[in-house]
Amino acid sequence: MADKWGEKMKELSTRQEQILYCLVREYVKSGTPVSSQKILESTNLEWSGATVRNDMRKLDYLGYVFQPHTSAGRVPTDKGLRFYVNEILKLRKETKKSGSSIDVSIDFPIGDLDKIIQGAAKLLATTVKAFVIIEKPNPMYLRIRRVVLTPVTKNFSIVNIITELGLTSVLPIQHSEIYNIQEIEEFLNKSLDGILLSEFRAKLREVVERFSWVGGRLKEFIELSEKIASEKYEEYITEGVFNLVNAKRFDEEKLKEIVRFSTNEEYYSKIFELGEGIFIGKEHNIKNFEQYSILIMPYFVFNREVGKIAVIFDKFSDYNRVFDSVEYVVNRLTEYFTVVARNVE
Repeated sequence: MADKWGEKMKELSTRQEQILYCLVREYVKSGTPVSSQKILESTNLEWSGATVRNDMRKLDYLGYVFQPHTSAGRVPTDKGLRFYVNEILKLRKETKKSGSSIDVSIDFPIGDLDKIIQGAAKLLATTVKAFVIIEKPNPMYLRIRRVVLTPVTKNFSIVNIITELGLTSVLPIQHSEIYNIQEIEEFLNKSLDGILLSEFRAKLREVVERFSWVGGRLKEFIELSEKIASEKYEEYITEGVFNLVNAKRFDEEKLKEIVRFSTNEEYYSKIFELGEGIFIGKEHNIKNFEQYSILIMPYFVFNREVGKIAVIFDKFSDYNRVFDSVEYVVNRLTEYFTVVARNVE
């Protein structure tokens, strides 16, 4: 996973890097400031306590850790967490961990797209203890697989436009009297199969211009394309907002800001504008959310990105578990929707 913080920190010796990694790992596990004695007890490092303490003072001076008060151990800063996460990402890349072995207790439901995505969001929220936002596939950027015309009267029909994920736009249309509606349906399917729904309007106009015989019969369908272009779709599914409130070191004064953020879709779009990657604490620059990290990953249909997942979680969480969980869900969504797209005809 490429990001702008990927370069190795040059200001630390190898020993200091090892001490910092162990310190952050221990703090993530315990949630309490870490002393030099605790580092030596919980690792196989063979340096003296004095050496570890001197290096911890250097890490403090360089901004990787801080000491809450004089007699306490150290706590990692965002800079220290960034070093730790970069090391985890490097190890994951080297060992090619796929996340497929994660232990989960919730399966995706069998059903429509919203239920599938809701199940994925619930799985992540439960596993990672996070607030999860999943960007739904926009039907306008899915391929048309079939157009079904259902006559209700001689001058009124229902049009179903079925996309590759089974998503359907259902629109009524009034038209002049048509006796051969099946012929029109076959012609539309032959002309429009495989195009993006967003291309429907332009393609339909092109068809009408190229085949003059259909102009009169498809005149009202041009109006239909206008309706499709102006349709509004629910863009996001969310789960687990209370995990933000239950996070470690939660500041109750920020409750109103969290509730406002988690219920406003305008904020969701700002999250996804960050792009793919892991953003720790202040790195994402979202006011009053400094105690959280955000991981954003896309999912696909075949090799085409159709949506993203954003996971907002306590920045002192088990990052390996977070990466495993999100990768697992990304892989399962991609597999599921690719199979659906392959089978929808």
